[in-house]
Amino acid sequence: MSRMPLGRKVNLPPGRDPSVLFPIRRRPCPVPVHGYDLWRCYELSWLNLRGRPEAGILELAYPVTSQSIVESKSLKLYLGGLAGERFGSAPELEGVLRHDLANLLTPGWIEVRIIGPRAFSDMMPVERLDGTCLDDLDLAMGDLAGPDPALLSIGQNRQEETLHTELLRTLCPITGQPDWASVVIGYRGAAMDHGGLLRYLCSYRNHPGFAEEVCERIYCDIMTRCAPERLLVTCFYTRRGGIDITPHRRTDPVGPEGVERKRLVRQ
Repeated sequence: MSRMPLGRKVNLPPGRDPSVLFPIRRRPCPVPVHGYDLWRCYELSWLNLRGRPEAGILELAYPVTSQSIVESKSLKLYLGGLAGERFGSAPELEGVLRHDLANLLTPGWIEVRIIGPRAFSDMMPVERLDGTCLDDLDLAMGDLAGPDPALLSIGQNRQEETLHTELLRTLCPITGQPDWASVVIGYRGAAMDHGGLLRYLCSYRNHPGFAEEVCERIYCDIMTRCAPERLLVTCFYTRRGGIDITPHRRTDPVGPEGVERKRLVRQ
């Protein structure tokens, strides 16, 4: 962690430099899990073969089977170094990105897509969250010192529903800066207590954790405490430093064709 670029002053590389990419080892998940992490990088630029600047938005997705995640500031530094590099086309640059990230994000598939300026509005519309919003529940929250799975409970009735909240806040474990997210939870099984679920999600308010770790912990706690037959947890983290991250965890297997590219208004 002491070698991580995040939280330190680091010079922008003068050109393409895959060595600046920094892996963070994934922690083992105590329950079976499938899913992926979707990154959007809004500050991507390069030169065409005649030296004219090009711009785009990079979408990067890779599965939970990868041994590591990529540290956000190191990816930002790497992308910043591409601003003076020449490429014949966006697909050529996509191939270079896929190649440079392959060693870091193995094993598993890597999805790389560059969206050009003319396609921004059509390919990246702002969408709404699915399901029932928990945020109108009038609750006394109590202690928000840290994540408390004991707040989760179930009833005797069976239910299949989708729930969401806009109230998740966590802290960067390196800088201490706040990260904000919208959370969607879909499940089938014993009915979850809505108030307890919202209290549980709000109990992350001062918890230090990377976006991917937080999403996986929410998934694991719900699986352990509530034992649903089917579960999906998606955390739509807001944009910070020109990058937003959307981790997705689920009970069902998912491949690159199953990546949901929904983008919310805060992303």
